[in-house]
Amino acid sequence: MPLPEASSTASAKARGLLLGVTLGDAMGAAFEGHRHVDGEQLLQQERATTRLRYTDDTALTLALARHLAERSNPAPIDEDSLAVELAREWQREPWRGYGRGTREVFERVLRGTAWPEASGGGFQGRGSYGNGAAMRVAPVALVGTSPQHVVELARRSARVTHAHPDGQLGAMPQSCAVFLALHSDPEVPLERGRFLHRLARTVNHAEWRSRLEEVRELLDEASPASAAARLGNDATAGASVPLALLAFLRHPDHPAEAVRYAIRAGGDTDTTAAMAAAPTAARTGERGLPSAWLNRLENAATIGALAEALAERVPRCR
Repeated sequence: MPLPEASSTASAKARGLLLGVTLGDAMGAAFEGHRHVDGEQLLQQERATTRLRYTDDTALTLALARHLAERSNPAPIDEDSLAVELAREWQREPWRGYGRGTREVFERVLRGTAWPEASGGGFQGRGSYGNGAAMRVAPVALVGTSPQHVVELARRSARVTHAHPDGQLGAMPQSCAVFLALHSDPEVPLERGRFLHRLARTVNHAEWRSRLEEVRELLDEASPASAAARLGNDATAGASVPLALLAFLRHPDHPAEAVRYAIRAGGDTDTTAAMAAAPTAARTGERGLPSAWLNRLENAATIGALAEALAERVPRCR
């Protein structure tokens, strides 16, 4: 899959990426924890006129995006600063839905504990293997210069809160998928098998190669329910990132359909839908997002402005 140079579409794709993440999160939030979401329930949510409010998923994604927008290549991530910035975002709006483990890490950081100790001290000293790092990682695709560079940035952004290898590994294929989608041509049908091959080659981890092979086997026939039964749909990285990738690959040119697929699979619906929307909307750009959803989205103008700032950073690919 060739990677074209950044062009005048960078702004539209950056806006699609950040607004897509936010819409997936906000649409999925109403169904978090449901074992299954039927079409009628989802249709009612789509037809509602109430404000679409996002959760901690988007809040931390935007915090990472601001961190990246304020720094320059080749070192756009400063882990010491990022840990504090993420913690302050939680402190500013703690009601967004943060999990207990995340709150504990941020509390330690704000008390002055160095992030490696704060991150490594959770979950009986094993560190988090949840999907929190994967859910927020999408903006690194806008500043990375290659799939390998993006995966390294993902690992660095993840480890400030996720000391467990699984938490970091979940962010790596997610970031790479967003990068490859961002630099794909939406006028050319996505070669899904080739996409997965490149993803597996870049991440280069035996367990994730196996998970990506499971995604490949489900590309053409799996319903959301059967996909969730096979891949998982909970808040761990290993049981949510593959489902999100499948939702994207099932509907690579239709962000709303990718979001619907992820939500109908149940479980951690806000996070999975946000992760599914990231590569899909990065590929299509903002034009692929339903205007009816965007019109209901809180802080859409602010999010769009942040995307514009990051769009200037989209590099030529090598």
